[in-house]
Amino acid sequence: MTSGQKQGRVRALGLVLLLALTDLAGADLTTGRDKLIAGDYKTAIAELGKVTGKDRAIARIWLARAQIATGEYAAAEATLTPIAVGKDTQGADARIVLADLRRMTGRLAEARKDLEALFKDLPNDRSVRTELGKLRALGGDTLGAKALFDLTIAESDKNKLDFDNPDDMVHLAEAARHTGQYKLANDAFREAIKLKPQLSDAGVTWADLFLQKYAAQLAEQTLEDVFKVNPNHPDGHAAMAEVIMETRYDLAAVKHHLDKAFAVNPKNTRGMKVKAAIEIDGNQWEPAVKTLDGVLAINKEDVEALSMKATIAWLRDDLKLYESEKAKAFAINPKYAELYRIVARSAVREHRYVEAIELEKQAVKLRPDFHEAMAGAGLGYLRLGMEKEGIEWIDKSWVGDQYNVRAFNTRNLFRNTIPKEYSVTNTKSFRIRYHNEEKAVFSRYLEPTMERAFADMVKRYGFTPKTPVTLELYADRTDYGIRTVGLPDLGALGVCFGQVITAMSPATGDINWGMVMWHELGHVFAIQLSNSRVPRWFTEGLSEYETLIAHPSWRRENDHDLYGAMLNGSLPSIGALNSEFMQPDQSAVVVAYYQSAVTMEWLIQTFGFKIVPQALKLFGTGKETPEVLKLVTGKSVAQLDGEFRKYLEIRLKPYAGTFKLPTKGFDDVTKLEIAADAAPKDGKARANVALGHYYGGEAEKAAANANAALVIDPKQPIARFILAEIAVHKNDAAKAKSMYTALAADGYDNADLRARLAAIAETEGNTAELEKHLCAAKKLDPERSFSYQELAQLY
Repeated sequence: MTSGQKQGRVRALGLVLLLALTDLAGADLTTGRDKLIAGDYKTAIAELGKVTGKDRAIARIWLARAQIATGEYAAAEATLTPIAVGKDTQGADARIVLADLRRMTGRLAEARKDLEALFKDLPNDRSVRTELGKLRALGGDTLGAKALFDLTIAESDKNKLDFDNPDDMVHLAEAARHTGQYKLANDAFREAIKLKPQLSDAGVTWADLFLQKYAAQLAEQTLEDVFKVNPNHPDGHAAMAEVIMETRYDLAAVKHHLDKAFAVNPKNTRGMKVKAAIEIDGNQWEPAVKTLDGVLAINKEDVEALSMKATIAWLRDDLKLYESEKAKAFAINPKYAELYRIVARSAVREHRYVEAIELEKQAVKLRPDFHEAMAGAGLGYLRLGMEKEGIEWIDKSWVGDQYNVRAFNTRNLFRNTIPKEYSVTNTKSFRIRYHNEEKAVFSRYLEPTMERAFADMVKRYGFTPKTPVTLELYADRTDYGIRTVGLPDLGALGVCFGQVITAMSPATGDINWGMVMWHELGHVFAIQLSNSRVPRWFTEGLSEYETLIAHPSWRRENDHDLYGAMLNGSLPSIGALNSEFMQPDQSAVVVAYYQSAVTMEWLIQTFGFKIVPQALKLFGTGKETPEVLKLVTGKSVAQLDGEFRKYLEIRLKPYAGTFKLPTKGFDDVTKLEIAADAAPKDGKARANVALGHYYGGEAEKAAANANAALVIDPKQPIARFILAEIAVHKNDAAKAKSMYTALAADGYDNADLRARLAAIAETEGNTAELEKHLCAAKKLDPERSFSYQELAQLY
């Protein structure tokens, strides 16, 4: 083995160097090392700080890594600086760690300068080579980076690597990843982790590779394996938040992982950028800028953060600021083509599909081998119904990268499934793709329905969208998901891209296709008339309004949720509705959708439908909600909020005095427990803890805290309701009936409670009681259809 190979065994990425010296003596050193690997950073720092004598230098390196993991960057630098000298094993190790710290804190040139010097002294050292290659790439020196990574690839080709050495496998994986050899990178990461599962940093990087190729399930599995070794890995949790963001967009789960990351390292910039992405998605411009400025205060050279600031400027049509932020990013890395992809992601979310394609093309122009951007351009063309151009770009991507899951799925759908199973029909205003087996029957109903909807909207909006509008109805859920987002798992029943609507056909299940298609057609008018700049609350509310006036039975039954938000003081301002769609609390998202619909209904009733096309045209000029509403109504958001609440008080009068469980603010049970412990005589505070556990599905904890609340306040309604619900699930109908009846008698009555009592009466065969409770439910919530349907069956 060469001297470079020996040094590489000690100086591998992440925690490799920690594991290579397992025979070192000293309880403090061993304990500190083990605690660091397991993510017990506090203990690791304490134990490693005690080490003296011959082991002190290696202990200081490990100590610095623990300090970096917890965001103690200044302390880590103070720890490393005295030993980051020379080219012996420990001096070189310390210099590599210090270079990484300098990179993280915005001193890329300084980091590279030192490693360039070290590389001259140790040209065969793979650890130095790998870290220097990454620094060169971050600075835009792609050719210089490739030259270093190619050396490692060449060693692999010549069998000069030890394939049983996890350090060598990590170096090979990094080299392959940076040179686009994704299969080799995947194989090498797998082998490294198989040989040494404790390589948690390498595990996170492996997960990033999967995420880059949209193999989210594999990314998630890989991160779960990381957490088995180190449950507190801050970058691991930030990476998991990214995975969830890019797949199911479960904001409660995202928040959980971000909280985990920030609990270890409040300065974790990866987590901060995920937080900023959510804020951007919710059009929370000021909070997003503040979050990103926090990232840049830690690392002024974070080109991703600068790109996200450029995204905000671009979305707000501030092109001068956009160019300024771009210039800052490209000054650091002239080859950072990812900037355009970051902007394009938000462009797609904001319906700006044409511009998104051009952004992807700009990325390819800057980096001609950027295959992900080629696939992005292809998917963009497909969103516009330009299938020939779309497939050409995806094919171009596929030639250079056959591991992009979205590209693979989409290419297979258009080359194999669609030609065999689907055909297209043209009508006056539409181009419709049917499954061959459904076409004969479905076309008889869909085509006249959609032409009638189109003509009606053209008349009311005074605007004719570009035609033909493409409708694609998929008889297979997987095909629908792939056609829409390139991946098989998609929860939405339909999606509108402004010119193209994709949806599931009736063949996929019990779907109200008329309501779905009418709703999505409303988006066509909103997106096109607003020049793709309509905010989410307005277009969602408007499409809900369109389905409402088309067919009253298509109305959503959520007045009770709106009443609950008013009762609990959580009803958002009209000006803040967009951000409410990005809440981790799904009940808040339900309220946001429904409030948007009711807001549009009220605005149109109050000011006339004429304000709708006026507002859409104003959005198209780049104006935002407060200014647009002021121009079309003559009133400020504050004035509109006040009048809207007065309208709701009348609309929701039947609910006045009914009992409604609060739904917002119960995701953090620890916070609720702290509040309850601070107020030991407050029964409601303890009941809130019970409700937090109840919403989290923890029945035993919910019951224990509910009973504790009743000790403080025997009449506490939330606690009583929770215990009644638990009794129902335990099939203790007698106890549940007694508790529900007592709640109603004490004035804590609502339709849900009466529905429970009706169900109990039905099991008892008590028709009179069943009828009584259903009639009471109908009176308590006149909007919901449940009680009417049950009474109709009874009668």
